[in-house]
Amino acid sequence: MNTNENPLCDRTDLVRDYAFEELAPAERRTMEQHLTQCSVCAAELDQLRLTTAVLRVLPDQEVPRRIAFVSDKVYERGFWQWAGRLGFASACVLAVGLSFAAWRRPAEVRTVVQTTEVSKAAIDEAVAKAVDKAHADDMQLTKAALDAVDAKYAKKHRDLMIAMQENLDDIHKHLRLSASLSYDAPMETRQ
Repeated sequence: MNTNENPLCDRTDLVRDYAFEELAPAERRTMEQHLTQCSVCAAELDQLRLTTAVLRVLPDQEVPRRIAFVSDKVYERGFWQWAGRLGFASACVLAVGLSFAAWRRPAEVRTVVQTTEVSKAAIDEAVAKAVDKAHADDMQLTKAALDAVDAKYAKKHRDLMIAMQENLDDIHKHLRLSASLSYDAPMETRQ
């Protein structure tokens, strides 16, 4: 039933006046007719009615008597000076406490020396074992890497040989076909 295809109607400002009964009787009748034809204005009227209904249900609350702003003199003089002084005093007390604690308790220095006698032969033997193990591990990794590379290239070689054999077979087939066609052709065309 929407005759107004424009999503924004130029009469939506009058919907508010209609909802709060601020229109003259002639304008009110015109607006009532428009509301039956324009869904945009009808939806706006429904929203206004819903909002006013919700506002009527909410309880009334009293406005605070004194609202303080940061620019008020209360904040300039009293609070910030007092907070600054309290912060400075707290820092002084903390500094004195830390100084007294540091002065009162001497630092303890503990030196732990562990002596073990290890012969040069034992060290040489341990190093030789570690080197041999690292060498064996390296050899094993190198062998595995070389085996993987060999397998990869063997597969590529096999694939290449298969492709070459298929190409050769195709060439032989084409040669046989062309040879048979040339022998089957009449003598006049061969000359």
